[in-house]
Amino acid sequence: MSTCVPAARAWAVRLRTAFNSKDEFMRYVHTEGNAQGGHSWSNEDLKPSPPHMVNWEWYNFCLFWFGMGFGNWSLGSTIVGAGLTWWQATIVVWIAAFVAGLCMALNSRAAANYHVGYPVILRTCFGMYGHYWPVIARGACAMLWVSILNFQGGAYVSTMLRCVVGKRWDDLGSQFPPSVGTTLQRFIGFLIFWAIELPFCSLRPNRLRWLYTFKAWTLPPSVLGLLIYCLVQSRGQLASDDALAGSSARPRGAALVWLVVSSINSAMGNWSTFIANMPDFARYAKNPSAVMWTHIIFVPFPAALGGMIGIFGTSCLQRAWGVTLWNQWDLLDAILEHSWTGPARLGVFLLAFSAALFNFGSILGANLLPFASDATALFPAYINLPRGMWFCCAISLALMPWKLLASAHGFLAFLQGYGIFMGPTAAIMVADYWLVRRGNIHITDAYTSAPGARYMYFHGFNVNALAAYFCGMMIPFVGFVGTFGIAVPRAAMRCDEIGWYVSAVVAGVVYVVLCRLHPLDNIDRSLNWEELAWEFAESRKMSQDASSSDEAKGAADVEKEGSEMSSKDSAEISCVQVL
Repeated sequence: MSTCVPAARAWAVRLRTAFNSKDEFMRYVHTEGNAQGGHSWSNEDLKPSPPHMVNWEWYNFCLFWFGMGFGNWSLGSTIVGAGLTWWQATIVVWIAAFVAGLCMALNSRAAANYHVGYPVILRTCFGMYGHYWPVIARGACAMLWVSILNFQGGAYVSTMLRCVVGKRWDDLGSQFPPSVGTTLQRFIGFLIFWAIELPFCSLRPNRLRWLYTFKAWTLPPSVLGLLIYCLVQSRGQLASDDALAGSSARPRGAALVWLVVSSINSAMGNWSTFIANMPDFARYAKNPSAVMWTHIIFVPFPAALGGMIGIFGTSCLQRAWGVTLWNQWDLLDAILEHSWTGPARLGVFLLAFSAALFNFGSILGANLLPFASDATALFPAYINLPRGMWFCCAISLALMPWKLLASAHGFLAFLQGYGIFMGPTAAIMVADYWLVRRGNIHITDAYTSAPGARYMYFHGFNVNALAAYFCGMMIPFVGFVGTFGIAVPRAAMRCDEIGWYVSAVVAGVVYVVLCRLHPLDNIDRSLNWEELAWEFAESRKMSQDASSSDEAKGAADVEKEGSEMSSKDSAEISCVQVL
């Protein structure tokens, strides 16, 4: 809070002075270093993060994922509902989360070394103009998810208000017609949740550590409390696997194996966005090792535990009440219907607050920040991270998410299946940094498109990366089209069911092979592993030491001058006393 008030005052001062002259107005409209307008490759959020903003320790990443993992109450819905047992679903979650954590660790290394975000890393492997497509693909889906998650967060706010106001909340006197697609209560909750989110759009990740720490300490106790309630309702007894799945038919043999494989890919949907998004957080890491083992350990462990808690809790209530409730907002409403008492309302209020907090953190980290980062790459002269987040938040209101959720199944299939567009991107980024460049990036060359520049490749496009991306994306793409109701071969649908893995593996392998057959001209193979990263870190350290030395010298000069003035004043006082 102490940093927010001065920032708000500084913004107010800039806004007042913006109307003093045309130059001041243009300076205000444009981002840092772009007062003259025109095309630019840089602004304050595209350049490497300054040392004072690099403040994420290893435990910050641990707390980040600890809070994220325990929010996976409904993760088992698609898995157990598809026909797997609870222990098979747990194994599926473990495998998917471990693969996701490993990919996040590998894709975070470059950003943690050079302190730049996703778009700048893309320039080095896709080219100065080739990086636009992965940026647009990620930003468009992030904007849609912001709108939908805001509406889901509004559902929890509506539940909280119902706990506070009581039965009067159910009867507000007027309602929207059914054609609108939502209720007045949900709409009010959506507006409140959206309004609370707005001030946070001005905060960059280096100022959000406290939020994820608070979430990590709040969410696990609330989820465990909900599990205990469910166990009490069923007296510790679980429903049968057939009752949870809604069917007595169990897959066996090859059908079971395929169901496990496709369920692993389905579970990956929870983390596929983070694999591409983590560079936007990892750039603030104080040490590259802070993003390695923390992701490998703390992504799968809390995620599997949170998924198991959701499965057990749902199983208990299925045994006690005879209904299967996977969505938490439906579960909380059902608790109020079964027990409208003061303690129950207080408990549901706290549970709804924790669930809304989970949505809040997911929106900021997995969607608002990525969209803003992509917007800075598309319009660097006008948009920085805060402006991008504010813009995305405003658009999310205009998208009317209740209409999106009530639309055809094809829209939701698109959101769930867009991993085939992001999987190849992440695979090429990992392969390029770890295998092709061996950790060496000339980071200053990622900000110029002059003819012959290092990352201009062929007219601004890395042909190897584009060909590999196309190969990886096209294999599951036919099956992806089939999710919209278009008739496609069964084999194509099977490819789409494991689309993320297929697209990522094919793109990564093809890219490495192409770089062997057609080596890139901008790679110095005489460099050792991450030699340029080490030099970059040393140069930042020397610059920081020099700056600190200059500040210390300036302070010493001021102190010396003050001491001399004090001695002179003392001498003058002594002379006066003698006289």
